[in-house]
Amino acid sequence: MENRKLTMKFAGRFIELLGQQMYGGPVPAVAELIANAWDADAPRVEVEVPEDPNAVGAEIVVRDFGHGMSFDDLNNYYLTIGYERRSRGQRTPGGRPVMGRKGIGKLAGFGIAEDIVVRSVRAGRAVEILLNYSDLRNRQAIEGLELEPTADEETTEPDGVSVTFRRLKLKRRINLDSFMRSMSRRFALQSDLMQIKINTAGLTKEQLPLEHRDPVAPDWAEQEIEGLGRVKYWIGFLDAPITDPELRGISVFARGRLAQATPFFFNLSGGINGQVGLEYLTGQVEADFLDEDEDCIATDRQSVNWQFEGAKALEAWGQQKIKDACKEWKKRRKKEKEDTFRHNYSQFNDRIEGLPAQEKEDVINALERISDVESISPEDFNVIAGSLLEGVARESVKKVIRRINETADDALDSLLEAIREWDIISAVATAEVVAGRIEILAKFKKHIQERLPEKSAKGKLDMQTFLKSYPWLLGHQFERMLPADFHHEHGVDKWIEEVLLDVDKEFNRPEERDGRRFDLLCIQDESRLLILELMRPGVPADYDHLMRLNRYVTRVDSFISSRDTRPEFSGKSVIGLLIADDFADDKSLNRTLTDLSSHLNAVTWNGLLENVTARYREFLDLLKLKAPDDPRIKGLVIPKSERDSAVPSDAPLNR
Repeated sequence: MENRKLTMKFAGRFIELLGQQMYGGPVPAVAELIANAWDADAPRVEVEVPEDPNAVGAEIVVRDFGHGMSFDDLNNYYLTIGYERRSRGQRTPGGRPVMGRKGIGKLAGFGIAEDIVVRSVRAGRAVEILLNYSDLRNRQAIEGLELEPTADEETTEPDGVSVTFRRLKLKRRINLDSFMRSMSRRFALQSDLMQIKINTAGLTKEQLPLEHRDPVAPDWAEQEIEGLGRVKYWIGFLDAPITDPELRGISVFARGRLAQATPFFFNLSGGINGQVGLEYLTGQVEADFLDEDEDCIATDRQSVNWQFEGAKALEAWGQQKIKDACKEWKKRRKKEKEDTFRHNYSQFNDRIEGLPAQEKEDVINALERISDVESISPEDFNVIAGSLLEGVARESVKKVIRRINETADDALDSLLEAIREWDIISAVATAEVVAGRIEILAKFKKHIQERLPEKSAKGKLDMQTFLKSYPWLLGHQFERMLPADFHHEHGVDKWIEEVLLDVDKEFNRPEERDGRRFDLLCIQDESRLLILELMRPGVPADYDHLMRLNRYVTRVDSFISSRDTRPEFSGKSVIGLLIADDFADDKSLNRTLTDLSSHLNAVTWNGLLENVTARYREFLDLLKLKAPDDPRIKGLVIPKSERDSAVPSDAPLNR
C-alpha cells in the first residue's frame, strides 16, 4: 500500500470559537482594533459607537490614521489567521513596542456583528473587503478561501484603516460613560503618542477619589524582579469599599495593554493583616516580560496563565506587595479611627465620668475595642456608644460589655457577632424608617380630614399622587409596588385606554360622558397589577361604582391574558381596590364584595388609615424589645391623635 497522508483542516466553526465565543461585548472587540492602531503608529484613532445598537443602520466604526495596509499587506498578513505580528520585529517603524501577537484579534468583531467591513488606505490606494460571519461559519473549511475586494481604487483619503461592524448582534443599549471607563482601563494610556476619541470625546485616565496612593500620583514605582525584568506599579486605596469590579484589585498590563482583568489580588487566599483593606484596594502593574519571550497571557487577554515560571515569580511579588499595602492601610485606618473616635468620646465624657469606677473602666475598654474593628464606621460607633451608656446599669448590657472586653485581638469576627447579637444598629436603622413613615401617616390623616380631592389639576397635590408616592399606605402587601405607566395622561397603551373608556361609556349617563376623565391609579409589582378607584370626597360608593371597577379589572385581566401586551404587564394578575369616604347602606353591596373577594376589595379612607397605623404600632413594640433604652427609639412614638384614631362602628372596613 502506498504511503497515505492525512490533512489538517480548519472548519468554519473555527471562526465561531475564536471570534464570537471568545470575545463578548463591544469593549473587547473595539480594544483589539485600538491595539492594531497602536501597532500601525497611528497618532490618533476615532471610534463611533451608537447608543442603541438595535436602531436601523446602527454601526460601530473604528478609524485609525496609521500607515495603513496595502493589497499585499492585507493578503499576506491581515487575512492570515494566527499570523504573529512580531515576526517582523518587536517594535513598530515608529519605535513603539508591538502589542499584537496572536493574530486572531481581527475575529473579535464577530462576537458583536454579522458583517465586518475593512477599508485600508495606503499611498493613495484604497482596498476594501467584506467579511461575513455566517458565510465563514458555515463553510466546511476556510483555508484557501478567496475574497474579492468590494473596492480596489485610487483615492485621496489619508493613510489608515477603517473597520466597520454592521448588523450588530448586541441586545442592550450601550452606556457610553461605562464604555469609555472600561476602555480606558484596558490600556496604560499614552496620549502623547496616540490620542483615542470615542464619539468625539477624548479618552482620558480615570481620576479616582483615592485616600492614599503609593507612590503619589502621577508617579509609578519601579522594581527589578530577579531573573525576569523591571516592574512598574502603583497601589491605592479609596475612602469607601469599591463596588465596581473593574476597579477593585490590581490590573496587570503588558506592553501597555491589559493582561489580567480585575477583581484580582495575585491569587491571594486570605489570612492577611488588614484583609478588609482588599475591599478598598485598587492599582496597576506593568510587567512587559509577560508578553515577550514567553507568552503568559490567555488568548482573550483577560487573564495571565500563572503556571508559567515567569508569572509565578510575579505572583509571589504581587502577593507580598498587597500584604504590605494592607498592613500599612490598617495602621493608617487605626490612627484615623483613634483620632475620630477620640473626638467622638468627648460627647460622652460627662456620662462616662459619672459612672461607678468599675463600670467606667469596662465601658471605656469596650469602646476602645469596638473602635479597633475595621468595619465599624463612626456613625455605628456613636449608636453603640450611646446605647451602651444608656443601658450600662442593666445586666443584659453588662454581659455584652464583658463579652466585648473578653474577645481576643485576633477574633474580630466574634466581637462583631457580640455586637450583632445585641442588634442595636439594625433596630435604630429600622426606627429611623418608622419615624419617617409616621410623619407620612400624619400627613395622610390630615389629607383625609381636609378631604383632599382624588384628582387635581396638574401640579397640585391630590390623593392619586400621594398614594402613588407612598403605596405602602394601602397595606404591607403593596409596599414594593411601583406606578405603572398606565394612566391616560402618560401615554397608556392604546388597547388599555380603549378598555377603560369602553367601560366608562357603559356606566355613565349620556350627559356625563363628554369630557369625562376616568379617575384611576394603577400600580404594579412582579406579579400583580392593582387598579385603584378613588371616590371624590363626599360621594358614597354604591353598587354601580363597585361594578364599574369590577368591569375595569375583568376587562383588563382578559386583555392581558389573551393579547401580546407590553412585557411589564404580561402574565400579571389584576386586582381592584375601591376607596371612598363612606359606602351606601346596601345589602347587595356587601354580598357582591364577598362574591368578588378574590380580585376586588373596598375600604373607607379612615379604615385604611387605621389599618396602616396599627401596623406601625406593632413595629414600635418590636423595636422597643430590641433596644428599649436607646434614646432614638424611646423618643419614637405615634402621636396620641394617631393612637386614638378610630373608625366609626358603622363604616365598612376591608370587606
